[in-house]
Amino acid sequence: MHQITTSLPPDTIRDHHLHLWGRERVQPVGRTLWSSRTLVVFPPGTSVRERLLLRLLHGWGILGALAGIGVMAALNGRTVLGIGSALAVYGLGYAVLRRATRRTRPSVRTLVVTTFHGGGRPRVHGDHRLLASSLDALMVSERLVRAGRMSPVDFELVWADVWASLPETARRGLR
Repeated sequence: MHQITTSLPPDTIRDHHLHLWGRERVQPVGRTLWSSRTLVVFPPGTSVRERLLLRLLHGWGILGALAGIGVMAALNGRTVLGIGSALAVYGLGYAVLRRATRRTRPSVRTLVVTTFHGGGRPRVHGDHRLLASSLDALMVSERLVRAGRMSPVDFELVWADVWASLPETARRGLR
């Protein structure tokens, strides 16, 4: 089973793991004495295109900033136009990606487990057993299907069971 606390090097700020079914994110203990582990599971049957768009939306903060910097560099010498164009590219990227993922996003399920490592013993917030068992089922099944030892249909059944066991992710605002 996956351990909830991790022994990653202290200089590692984040550790991302991308999978067919979603992603996991490990944030090791920092100066605040908190660590966290996040499991994000896409709805079963999510296509390759939908997964790519969800991942682009998730990473658009950095990708959009880089695209904006590229636009500003291309418009060298035109400060106001460069800044305006960079902001437009950044905002338009979010708008396009949010619209492209509007049907899939509400079905994505997320489970976060945080641990406070101060005060003598760790205090865990969140369902660490559900997180560990879900990660185990998904990771083992994914390895088997990639090795050709499990059919894609059986893998999707495991994925669906895990997805159904996770609580629905609360959404802000209207869907």
